[in-house]
Amino acid sequence: MKTHRLFKVVCLLPFLLLFSTTLSAQEVRVVDINGAIGPATSDYFIRALKDADADNVELVVMRLDTPGGLVSSLRDMVKEILASPVPVAIYVAPDGARAASAGTYLTYASHIAAMSPVTNIGSSTPVSIGGEGGGFPAPGGFDRPSDSDQEGDESRESKPSDPSAMDKKVVNDAVAYIRSLAELRGRNADWAELTVREAANLTASAALEMNVIEYIAKDLPDLLAQIDGKTISNVDGADVTLNTASATVVEVETDWRYEFLKVITDPNIAYLLLIIGINALLFEFYSPGLGAGGIVGVICLLLAAYALQMLPVSFAGLALLIVGFGLLVAEVFTPTYGVLGLGGVVAFLAGSLLLFDTDIEGFRVSLEIIIAFGLGTAALVFFVGRKAYQHWKRGPVSGVDAVIGERATVVENFETNGRVRVAGEIWSAVCETPLVKDDTVVVKSMDGLTLTVEKVA
Repeated sequence: MKTHRLFKVVCLLPFLLLFSTTLSAQEVRVVDINGAIGPATSDYFIRALKDADADNVELVVMRLDTPGGLVSSLRDMVKEILASPVPVAIYVAPDGARAASAGTYLTYASHIAAMSPVTNIGSSTPVSIGGEGGGFPAPGGFDRPSDSDQEGDESRESKPSDPSAMDKKVVNDAVAYIRSLAELRGRNADWAELTVREAANLTASAALEMNVIEYIAKDLPDLLAQIDGKTISNVDGADVTLNTASATVVEVETDWRYEFLKVITDPNIAYLLLIIGINALLFEFYSPGLGAGGIVGVICLLLAAYALQMLPVSFAGLALLIVGFGLLVAEVFTPTYGVLGLGGVVAFLAGSLLLFDTDIEGFRVSLEIIIAFGLGTAALVFFVGRKAYQHWKRGPVSGVDAVIGERATVVENFETNGRVRVAGEIWSAVCETPLVKDDTVVVKSMDGLTLTVEKVA
């Protein structure tokens, strides 16, 4: 009996080992971030990180290639990385990719920083553009010559102007921010400050040598093999030892929400929604009753408002847009030989150019779109507004209001009751005084189909 039980255990042992290995297999999730970092990118990454936490994932790898992004979106992502119980690795890849500007801050915030061999990192000078909508273009900010530049060209006549107080404030804030991330992760804080103040850049090999990153990996499997068994400290207050050598790699796909946010937070799309919404409402005012223009206008304006509140909008630009539209409308109703109209076109175009107060790559409105839709809106306002004004001046053209007050011609002699011709139509009429054929009368009122008329002196 004992021999029989032992035989069963021996037979079941391979299956038990396979089952145990399956249970202990870890999962690594990969989030691809390509292009400028904005609201859509931030929402996509944060949701992926929270899902990874809920599913007890071993590691989240952000495969990064970015020229920069918005401050508000960057800070939201950094906050989630610092608070995440799941380790986050930033992997600048593939070859030819970059972690510029905002990408540098994300790399410093990550638990593991790695780069593909032919990549670069740096150029993190922020641009002072007022408020949370600021960004980190690559490169950006004011120019500041390096020491070598000053020593090698002391005789040059033109020197960069001193930075303003606001520039200093923004740059010092960014320096403190990135140094705090460097100190938290034990990375090179001095170079972090240099990339903010002087837009410094490093290749992957130089970044590894200067303790900006920890690994250079030719591909993702190479990275997972290198970090296998590494113990990471301070992962939401705990130490975590990675088991990634045999981990299952899962690519996090984008969904409809990401695609929707990516489309409407494109400044070109947000601008088009705003202009189309205004024009659709204007068309609805010109031809009320159909409802299509009003519905389209309201929907476009609501989508534009949702997009604009997530983008770095300049209130000066928005005010110029409103003023320009108002001047165009005023030109229609109070003709000034084009003075107000020209001012309206200039204000409208200037407001369009200043609407998004940023130089970040990927967050600028195309100049061709601004000119085309700006001039198109001006033409539509003149055409639709002029037609509406002429229609209003002409007054009613049918019904009771169209008849009352009109002049009529007596068709036949009559004492109190007879017939008159009004606008080519014959009507029954009554008058307190006798009338003769071809007399001119004016219509005073209407009772049913009978007009009350009065002779014109």
